[in-house]
Amino acid sequence: MNVMRRLKSFTTGRISISDPGGDCSTKKAKVEQEAERKFTDELHAVERCTTGLEQHMASTSLEVAMIACSANAIDTTEKVECDQLPKQMHVMRIWDDKVDNQDDKDMEAPFMSGNGTETGQIITTTVGVWNGQPKQKISYMSERVVGTGSFGVVFQAKCLESGEQVAIKKVLQDKRYKNRELQIMRLLDHPNVVQLKHFFYSTTEKDEVYLNLVIEYVPETIYQVLKPYSRMGQQMPMIYVQLYTYQICRALNYMHSVIGVCHRDIKPQNLLVNLHTHELKLCDFGSAKMLVPGEPNISYICSRYYRAPELIFGATEYTTAIDLWSVGCVLAELLLGQPLFPGESGVDQLVEVIKILGTPTREEIKCMNPNYIEFKFPQIKAHPWHKVFHMPLPPEAVDIVSRLLQYSPNLRSTALEACAHPFFDDLRDPYACLPDGQPFPHLFDFTPEELAHASPELRRRLVPEPLKK
Repeated sequence: MNVMRRLKSFTTGRISISDPGGDCSTKKAKVEQEAERKFTDELHAVERCTTGLEQHMASTSLEVAMIACSANAIDTTEKVECDQLPKQMHVMRIWDDKVDNQDDKDMEAPFMSGNGTETGQIITTTVGVWNGQPKQKISYMSERVVGTGSFGVVFQAKCLESGEQVAIKKVLQDKRYKNRELQIMRLLDHPNVVQLKHFFYSTTEKDEVYLNLVIEYVPETIYQVLKPYSRMGQQMPMIYVQLYTYQICRALNYMHSVIGVCHRDIKPQNLLVNLHTHELKLCDFGSAKMLVPGEPNISYICSRYYRAPELIFGATEYTTAIDLWSVGCVLAELLLGQPLFPGESGVDQLVEVIKILGTPTREEIKCMNPNYIEFKFPQIKAHPWHKVFHMPLPPEAVDIVSRLLQYSPNLRSTALEACAHPFFDDLRDPYACLPDGQPFPHLFDFTPEELAHASPELRRRLVPEPLKK
């Protein structure tokens, strides 16, 4: 059993934890060298595991198969393809129930030759039906590809009428099913969530239909912003760590509490940042879903380094707490300059978590997945957080990480509770500003809906008196 062998090696000292994730730097180099070669094959494996699963999740046989796929990977072998979640997975194509074709009636589908992403190609479409606006023709000129994945491609484009820069996410469409990403993005309206401007359909010479999501263009990601600091062995300034993490939590509170949607793929690549204002926006809702209590969900979800342990244990009735685990992983990465749990596979991911958090108790495993009855792990003590972060950090930073990275989902802070944590008190200083003297982006302009579930005490901590309008 791979988990047992790895953990026994750790307990006997053959594996150290001198790096935050054990042998993190070695693993990171190895993984990045092989990522390009494995990426395409792994994405196909992901699609084989997930295609059609959520369409018929009510089926008992499929649900049992999925639980076995996730749980058996922990206590048997790494040969199961479902255990090959790619490190750089951008999105999972997951479809909803039968489409009513209303969107097809509303939106015209222009014909495009080629793949529509060649530099300089003009794309013309009719938009404006959405939100009651009059129809108008808009043309975009594609400029460059900024992202690719199993879903399709994201490219930067320029609106010829207004000169505005946009990003267009082009997704191969199966007309039998709704695209859940489009459904969800049409509901979203928040300063820390990327804005959907409009959408249209296009066809190719092979009669393939593509959904094109036109969204606001934000040039940088947290992944790109962190990389120079990591290369130079420097720590990201704490004020930026606070700003970015706070805005992630605020975006998730909006999604979880107001819209009722779980993102299910929080990672640095899906967090956009404007480096002039330092406003952060959450993007990529291809894995997002409204979680309904009592309804099973796929457990094979979320990029591996940021994957909550209940997912590794095969849970199918999880909650939005999986997003908060991911936030904890992102925050730890901003503090460390490298991933906290750099597992090379789903099995190895569990080993990396146990090396830091220690062996989960029976009660903790029950909280993660009541159906997981195996408990054969060697007893490993938790690694003290002050040793995990082998540099001086504010105690509030260590505390919030420890509150987010809890085995038991119900013990993790909610997104709004995280926003009120003392780690972000520097942002609540009415005289605080960015290092260049510019004001912070809007951080405390909560709507009544965002605070609907907050207690009076929580509201008081979220927005101090001097900052109230």
